[in-house]
Amino acid sequence: MDLKLDDLDWEEVRSINCYALFMGYLSMAIRGMGYLVLTWSTVVLLGGFVSVLENKDFWCLTIITLVQTAGVFDVSLKEKMRYIGTSRYGLQSAIYAMLIWKNTNGDGKNANGDGPSVPRLVVVLIVWLVHLLVVAVILLPLSVLYLCGLLFTTGISVWRLIQRDYGRKAEDGYANLQPALNVLYSLALFQGSLFCYRLFSSFAREGLASEVAEKYKMNGRAHKSVKKYLRETMIGCEKDPSFVKGRNLVTYAVGMMKSESSKSFLSGARILDALLEHPLPLEEQHALIAELVGSASSTHVLEKLLQALDSRSPHDEKMRGVAANIVAHLAGKIRLKRFPRGIQCIGSLLEISQGQAEDGDECAPSADYDYKKLMEKGLVILDGLAADEHNCRVLGNAEGLLAKVVAPVSSDLLHLIDHDAWSIVVAASLQVMCRLVAAPGETGAKLRSQISSNKEAINSMEGILKCDECDEKLQVLTIKILTQLPMDVDVCPTAVNTESRGNFVKILPDIFTCDSKDSSIRKLAGEALVMLSLNQSNAAIILKANDNVVQDLTKILLDAEADSTHRINAAETLEHLYVHYKENDDHHKKKLKEAMEGMMRKVLPKILSFGSKNNTTPTEKGTEKDVGPLLGTGDVEAQDGDAPQDDGRDNNTSACPHNDDKHVGRKLHAALLSLATAIFDKLTSQNHDLAQLVNTISPGDYPTSFAIKLNVMVKANSDPTVSCLRIMKNTSRMVVLMMKHNGNYLKQHLVSFHDLIDSLSTACKKMACLEGSMIFYSSNRGAMKPGRTLASLVKEAEELLGQKEPKRL
Repeated sequence: MDLKLDDLDWEEVRSINCYALFMGYLSMAIRGMGYLVLTWSTVVLLGGFVSVLENKDFWCLTIITLVQTAGVFDVSLKEKMRYIGTSRYGLQSAIYAMLIWKNTNGDGKNANGDGPSVPRLVVVLIVWLVHLLVVAVILLPLSVLYLCGLLFTTGISVWRLIQRDYGRKAEDGYANLQPALNVLYSLALFQGSLFCYRLFSSFAREGLASEVAEKYKMNGRAHKSVKKYLRETMIGCEKDPSFVKGRNLVTYAVGMMKSESSKSFLSGARILDALLEHPLPLEEQHALIAELVGSASSTHVLEKLLQALDSRSPHDEKMRGVAANIVAHLAGKIRLKRFPRGIQCIGSLLEISQGQAEDGDECAPSADYDYKKLMEKGLVILDGLAADEHNCRVLGNAEGLLAKVVAPVSSDLLHLIDHDAWSIVVAASLQVMCRLVAAPGETGAKLRSQISSNKEAINSMEGILKCDECDEKLQVLTIKILTQLPMDVDVCPTAVNTESRGNFVKILPDIFTCDSKDSSIRKLAGEALVMLSLNQSNAAIILKANDNVVQDLTKILLDAEADSTHRINAAETLEHLYVHYKENDDHHKKKLKEAMEGMMRKVLPKILSFGSKNNTTPTEKGTEKDVGPLLGTGDVEAQDGDAPQDDGRDNNTSACPHNDDKHVGRKLHAALLSLATAIFDKLTSQNHDLAQLVNTISPGDYPTSFAIKLNVMVKANSDPTVSCLRIMKNTSRMVVLMMKHNGNYLKQHLVSFHDLIDSLSTACKKMACLEGSMIFYSSNRGAMKPGRTLASLVKEAEELLGQKEPKRL
């Protein structure tokens, strides 16, 4: 047998399988000794010394031989005789059919309407007594001999080995008789000892099965299934020890579920459900369940599980819950196109029957719990299915399904009934909605349109954001959903109405800037602000949400101790507000402009220092100037140029803390530089002299020193990562803006700018593959292509630089 070492971590493998294997080897030893005893008694003794044996030894040998011949040593005989008691009903039926049923009308009466005659009843009684006599005199002793024969042979062997009065002496010419009998009785005694040891060990079966069932938190029928698993494993090992190879409760349960018997299917489903619900599950078990049930060979099993979910199935709510729990764990592997009726069966879990909805005795507390549990499981299944794009298309086309999914939210159960009673179901509903609104292509657009047109659901989600009692998880999911819904009526006729849109957008700044809120919901609110502020009308709503929006966002951005993710979101939101706010409102526009220009002077010197040693930057005169720890402690550590590179994915986290610091620092640096570039873009239209412009955004610097700082920053952030690519693009944009400037000062200091563009060109070559992959990925996802590539920006900067250089005669 080949047991994998990893499998021994499984309770049933370590306990039941190993126990069954041990018992199997004992049975093989008993059976082997039985062959030796049978051969020795028949060939050596009865064949060679039968005429000279004493009566006692002759009958002892006869009994031992009969016991071995009868197959008592075949321990599986006990299993074959388990149903011998039930066979008595067959005996009764045979007697009744032969002696009473014959010549009657089928009701025990003859043609005249009378019952069976007295002679016939006497015959029946006699036959019955004869059968009882046969059972008592022949069958019962034989059964006892078959089951306990080895105990008899063991007792006989002990008795004869103690007395040893075999009769014939060696001097009579039978020198080998006594050794032959000693060998026989010794073999029989050894076989009996093994049998007794096995019999004693079998008493551990009940406790062993109970221990495994307790470890897996199995009770009731699932516990009985564990006992059956142990019994069948022992029987298999007694025939072939390799039977346990690859055998465990998962394979056993799946095998039962493949059976055509509904009883076996239910037993197997209960085992899988218990394994999936185990408090400390083994990942290997879950993976094996997903592999076996989700495989092509088990399509029939999965189909039966889906059918068990249907409210019209013969199964009760508890069994539907068991099936739902299994399907919920396998949802990611299910392809709905293979199961045409699967979506209807799953959708039925979200339905409430009239008996459950009405008030009265029909809706017991246990049923109330069951149907809410079924709704939750149904939503969890849909969430797992919606993770696949093809399944999402099927879900979107299923008639009436979306209404069932949204119902817990649109009915506003949290605020009309109770938060504690319905919070889990509403959270599951929001999770599915979150999956659906994020679907790509036409399916996602259709689903977003349908949800946005549901005014009750929109109002309920707004209430969740405003409610202090609502769980933060509910608010997080709500923000994710509302952020994805269409906000522009001109683009989508069913878009969220202006009032609802305004209410939602106004809530976000308060959530994001509130220090008492959980960091996760603040992060999500910040991400929503970044996305929504790209729209001109939304930018106006955000800016006018309250008089302190810009101040609060600026405070988060400049706080070196604040969470880096919050600072990144604040920087990107401010950039979008600064670019997209177009209203002729002197108050807000002036306030935003002053805040941005003031921030430019604080932020830009720190940005330019990112990547330089000791956080210092060389000036035009060769001196060094301290710029201060604006980027935070983690970012200061990240400025070491010898630190490991990040992996190029903005949402990735590394196992190396130092690498994480550099990764987050670069993301923040990229966001700050993008903000600075947007401000720089507007300032170029107001300052006609480059020296004046540089002095405005970085007091005390000159164009040459400014270009040197940019060059140092470019060289320190030229790794082929997403954050570095963003840094290079914004630096290139800034260079292009300076090259387009009409100031004559630039022509006198072209060397520094020439070196800067050379550095950008080198970085562009390193990042060409990365940027190409990003464009290709965006194209596959249907996203908008980036407006400008790094290569095009660098090329434009080179062309503008050539125009500034003096022409050679």
